[in-house]
Amino acid sequence: MRSAESLAEEQTLVRQVQNGSEDAFGSLVDRYLDEAYAIAVSVLRDAHDAEDAVQGAFIRALERIDQLKPGSPFGPWFYRVLRSTCLNLRRREALRRHEEIPVSAAGGPDPEKDLQRELTRERVVIALGELPEMQRLAVTLYDLEGYSHQEIAGILGIAVGTSRAHVHHARRALRRLIGPDVGPANAEDEDTE
Repeated sequence: MRSAESLAEEQTLVRQVQNGSEDAFGSLVDRYLDEAYAIAVSVLRDAHDAEDAVQGAFIRALERIDQLKPGSPFGPWFYRVLRSTCLNLRRREALRRHEEIPVSAAGGPDPEKDLQRELTRERVVIALGELPEMQRLAVTLYDLEGYSHQEIAGILGIAVGTSRAHVHHARRALRRLIGPDVGPANAEDEDTE
């Protein structure tokens, strides 16, 4: 979740981008790149395709930045662009599968630890892939990116209660798929936003 000061700074950046500032757009990219990648991976389930989608979404966002209403937050608008880009990519192409080189193959300091981390990540990615798309997006935005249900509702175009339900059902399914140690310590506790 972004602070009021951060949102005001972001709106200034958006106005600068709308006036042609490439540096301001670079600042917006820096703010959203990691979150955008995590969301794209949760939709596409492939790191290479996610990178392509994120790059495409930032290009589309730059081309359409004038469509963002003054005073509107950039994040939810951009995530709708990203989601659309991901869905278009998934529909347009039969996604190719890539064999990733494990981190341990690069000669990291602790190959066993790297391998265990990679296996855990793969289990989580596979389990997320078993979830319906909206549950996968909601739980990624809520638990991994820290967005509120109100913000998720805006990003995904759903009701706040629907966001809560998606997160609840996704957590339950993840615990069933990969064990009870998934998610935040109090995953059963619902927030009281």
